[in-house]
Amino acid sequence: MLKASCPQRGLHMILQVVSRGVSGRSTQPVQNNIYVSSADGALRVAATDLEYLSMDGQLPAVVMEEGAVTVPGRVFNEIVASLPEDEVFLESEAPGELTIRCGKSNYRVRGLPPDDFQFLPSVDEEVRFSLAESDLRKLLAQTVFACSQDETRPILTGVLFYARPESLVVVATDTYRLALRTLSLPLRVAEEKKIIVSARVLGELMRILEEDSDAAVVVRLSRRLVEFEVRNLKVASRLIEGEFPNYEKVIPQGADKKVVVQVARLEQALRRAFIVARHDSNRVVLRGQDNLLRISAQAPDLGTVEEEVEMELAGEPLEIAFNARYLLDMLEAADSEQIAMHLSGPLNPGTLRPLGRDDYTYVVMPMQIIA
Repeated sequence: MLKASCPQRGLHMILQVVSRGVSGRSTQPVQNNIYVSSADGALRVAATDLEYLSMDGQLPAVVMEEGAVTVPGRVFNEIVASLPEDEVFLESEAPGELTIRCGKSNYRVRGLPPDDFQFLPSVDEEVRFSLAESDLRKLLAQTVFACSQDETRPILTGVLFYARPESLVVVATDTYRLALRTLSLPLRVAEEKKIIVSARVLGELMRILEEDSDAAVVVRLSRRLVEFEVRNLKVASRLIEGEFPNYEKVIPQGADKKVVVQVARLEQALRRAFIVARHDSNRVVLRGQDNLLRISAQAPDLGTVEEEVEMELAGEPLEIAFNARYLLDMLEAADSEQIAMHLSGPLNPGTLRPLGRDDYTYVVMPMQIIA
């Protein structure tokens, strides 16, 4: 039977992550629990909804007896979070029961035997590559927000990962905007591979990834599964099946206007304009000439707002309307001091890129200008 001990801090940290994999809605009661096992000098903690998300972590432990148990995830997490920073002793003397001791605290939690607990299948590795933790986090931060929330179109609720011999391309779209990020990386893949990963899973992965870490994240792909291994955690998911839209056709190939603007100034102006714009479908109108970009919004029952931002304009004066929220999403993720906006007519999509870079492309559809 399970009998082990580990530091409270380490157990608490891993439970905060793994507990998010608990479905809470499964018709199988054991799947609403967290799986805990002890073996080979480590404590394993895992949870899965058996659909899109699996969280599996390990931490060093003193293992006195090998064994396993499942316990309610929320209760287990709350108990460990409340304990002092001391050694935590875990013991399962009877099937489906876990004793938790730390300092002067002693809990006995009723769970379920582990025999019926199911895991996602292991990844039958077809493609494997690694990249820095900070690089993967940036890739996701610049794309995942463009996914659709419409569950009736599951393909658009996921992110396309396109592994090529010399680069990784990540794309997300909800048909109103598209975010595309390319990372030059010697993947050494035998053949190109395209998969679609749930945005929900990638959102959970982003919670784990650290911005400034160069630690390697190992990515394993198969026909139906993907697994991300970072430090002592594995995040796995079933893939979304189907054909991702042909994103290359969406990207405009020409523009007769180019606007260069400071990201911080444009972002601040849009945030102020958004106070009014959110009462009119988030609509803001951009008008520009003589190196001055005017941003306006109006709401019939509220009023109007006008902002001005300095810019560099190449081409004819411009007039076009966009969803302010969509512009702000890109600016927050741009990781650049300046952006270039490539525009044509008021009914044509606009393309935004960090100035001087072509590894990040953001396409956004215009809105109708209301007089």
